[in-house]
Amino acid sequence: MRKIKFLLSSMIAILLLFSCNQKNETKEIDYGKFSIALPSTWKKVIVNGIDSEMNVLVTPNGDSIYFDLGQYAQKFDETNKVFSEAQIRKYDSLNMDIKGLHSSDTPEIDQAQGTFLKEYYYYDTIDKKIGKIKVPKKDGFGETGVFFKDVNKSQLTIIGKNLVKNEQDILVNSFHTIKFKNR
Repeated sequence: MRKIKFLLSSMIAILLLFSCNQKNETKEIDYGKFSIALPSTWKKVIVNGIDSEMNVLVTPNGDSIYFDLGQYAQKFDETNKVFSEAQIRKYDSLNMDIKGLHSSDTPEIDQAQGTFLKEYYYYDTIDKKIGKIKVPKKDGFGETGVFFKDVNKSQLTIIGKNLVKNEQDILVNSFHTIKFKNR
């Protein structure tokens, strides 16, 4: 009986190991001006952009990762104004729409720190270029992406919205596999 349990346990471990290795396989995708290594389970979809090169990948969860290479790629320059309680009361008394306005006891600090934004932002060097990376403050709620200001006289944005934590981590790690061509 012990031999059968050991044999079954060994077979299950091998199957789990094999299935994990299959899920972790990556493939390098060449987009002309750059390449990136992504999971082989993410499927490439052909799209036509009007003023830029657009590409989309669909994850096994059905989420989309967008690649935009052009002059008008999203720059990650989101900000939001933070007001004092007194300012909000004044705007409300003037019958102004205060929906979506943020108030704080320390509005200047909270605005400077991006307290009310959905994502954290930071810079990282990837293949000798500075990329601005953003990740959601709450898993599954917000955007995960990278922005490069100068990729062969264009801008590059790669972005996924509301990704599950596992896919968010995979995408952020894949940013570090980006290789630029024709510097």
